[in-house]
Amino acid sequence: MCIEQKWSEINDDILQTITEFLKTYSDYIRVRSVCRTWRKMLPHFPQHRLPTQLPWLLLSSSSSSSSSTSAVFRCAFYYFPTAKTYTLHVPEASYPRRIVGSSHGFLVLVGDSPDIFCFNPLTKFKAFLAPLSTLPGVVSFSFSNVGREYSIQDPSFQNVYTLDLRQICDVFLSKVILSSSPTKDASLAIAIISWSSTTELAYCKCGDSSWKSFPFGNFSAQDVIYCPSKELFYAVNQIGDVAFFSPPNTPEIIRNVDTIEGDLKYLVKSNGELLLVSRYLEAEADLVSYSEVYQTTGFRVYKFNDAGEGRVHWEPMTDLGDQMVFIGNNLSLSLSASDFEGCKGNCIYYADDHSEKADAGVYDLSNDCIEALPCYPHDGSSPLSLAPPVWFTSNPC
Repeated sequence: MCIEQKWSEINDDILQTITEFLKTYSDYIRVRSVCRTWRKMLPHFPQHRLPTQLPWLLLSSSSSSSSSTSAVFRCAFYYFPTAKTYTLHVPEASYPRRIVGSSHGFLVLVGDSPDIFCFNPLTKFKAFLAPLSTLPGVVSFSFSNVGREYSIQDPSFQNVYTLDLRQICDVFLSKVILSSSPTKDASLAIAIISWSSTTELAYCKCGDSSWKSFPFGNFSAQDVIYCPSKELFYAVNQIGDVAFFSPPNTPEIIRNVDTIEGDLKYLVKSNGELLLVSRYLEAEADLVSYSEVYQTTGFRVYKFNDAGEGRVHWEPMTDLGDQMVFIGNNLSLSLSASDFEGCKGNCIYYADDHSEKADAGVYDLSNDCIEALPCYPHDGSSPLSLAPPVWFTSNPC
């Protein structure tokens, strides 16, 4: 006689074994949601190591003008393969805070205080970096100097000027890159500081009391990534020079022998190769704000070739094969499209915040065409008052 057994009565060891075959955190959540019994048997977060997750596009409010306080504290996570948007209550990442970094499942956040902290929106884990007021070039900070809280000294011209609480986040601190999850003691943070004509790098670890200056001469880094296999940070400047470094050691700078056009440069590791992605922008006048805004018009991709004698030759690439490249002011990542359902290879997925009307879209190398992501239309028709879009990779640990 066959005895029918309910799925809710499955052995917990068997259920745990089944979940070990899951590759995405979203699928794990769905399994836990099947019934109350499964939700009790399975921990909140998977016990097995998940592969690198497909990035979500994080959209949050850019102001406090919403009629609902709860709406202001909600962030939208857009999953492009299914074109679905999910909301999450994340007051830590909502206005007036700004996201200046996103990696290893953590957001790096700054706001209307000197605090800089790393925050995992899934686990709610928070780790503080050294405060804004200790960045190189900051002469003084005082809340009492309303509208002039920070005094800054430009190293190029030695002149001292003031910035308010928003300007220090929006203009002075460009981005923060993490070498690993802040839950690890060895995690190192690199900050790119923007001056009027150049940039400067600084570094610290979670819990440090101050940022340390990292001299680069006149290199003026535009993007920085971390390569775990080499235990090195890579930096690139506007003309395509590359620096390899591990603070506080002196960087090795490789000079570019080619002419690389384009407005913004990004580095990304893809299939073991170091790629340079050059982004082309077109300026247009905004008749509402009376300012100049920028729109992405195309990309070019190059592969690193060591030309010897401290020089690099960037070899043009016209095909990424199965790879999807994700770039933005906060993240550079390459993944295989065949590992994710509904994804297309040989494409660049981009998001950035270099103007008030920040754009997000997909560039197809095969036909040199750009398609806007529906959650962030290029014509500005989104009903939401959105902050710049940010790529976010989930990490439930």
